[in-house]
Amino acid sequence: MGTLIARKHIFWGLASAFLISGCAAPALFKPAEKGDLAALNALLASGADPNAHRRAYGNRTALHEAANKSQAAAAKLLLEHGADPNAVAACGSTPLHFAACAGNPELVQLLLEAGANPAPPGAAGRCGYISFDSTAIGTPLQLAEQNGNTMAADLIKAAIANKLGLTKGGEETAREYGPLAGALLKNYRGGGKTIAVAGFSYADGRASADGDVVAARMTTALIKQNRLSVLERKEIQKVLGELKLQNAGAIDPDSAKRLGKMLGADLLVVGTMAELQGGLLELNIRLADVETGTAVMAVTGQVRKNWI
Repeated sequence: MGTLIARKHIFWGLASAFLISGCAAPALFKPAEKGDLAALNALLASGADPNAHRRAYGNRTALHEAANKSQAAAAKLLLEHGADPNAVAACGSTPLHFAACAGNPELVQLLLEAGANPAPPGAAGRCGYISFDSTAIGTPLQLAEQNGNTMAADLIKAAIANKLGLTKGGEETAREYGPLAGALLKNYRGGGKTIAVAGFSYADGRASADGDVVAARMTTALIKQNRLSVLERKEIQKVLGELKLQNAGAIDPDSAKRLGKMLGADLLVVGTMAELQGGLLELNIRLADVETGTAVMAVTGQVRKNWI
């Protein structure tokens, strides 16, 4: 009887060891998914492998987990410790596929800057974990577009163009809007963490879609500043419609407060445009604090109107 009991203990001990070593998720998975930076730091400092993966978990890495849950800070920490931005899970997805699905532009930009391939070989990536699930299949760009994540799509398009050597348009946009975004945030020392580009409109009140183009380009420039989380344009446009704020560039303090609170933003960017000779636009841009509704910074600059 004693021998039988001893054998049972040995069996369950071996079974437990198998489960712990073979089936348990890699140690970094949960803190990456939850954005627990303290736990991630402790595990990485003790030698945890940022690229650990298991077949039972679809060969995903902790970076996949962070990307899937839009944990940009966790992803940044993993990348700093050697996480592979191009690791491919069993479902065919790289972390960029998951970030494109989630639509977090900050995370997409972070992965691209870390060397993520904007157009990985094949188009088998999915938004879901399981290789045989029914979610959409495609490249990161296709998944971003299918999910309506326009900012993520624009960043990926720019990265693809850069990779193909088609950088002229992107470089010109960065050269014009980058300094404006930098100047807008240069002296900001408040505690705001989230920013939204409410929009631009012509100072003379004319109706035009030009403000949407300018707002999209300013949004991309702010993302590349890597200072604040930038909200997706589609959400902003939805709330503007609900508040019946057609002239986004002329938002008053009370409207700024209402808009910011509905969006969950700490700061708003609003601006007006004036058409100049030679295909130029003069932009007058304000950075508004949502809590007070007042402008905390203002910049003026010129950009080319190089669209139809």
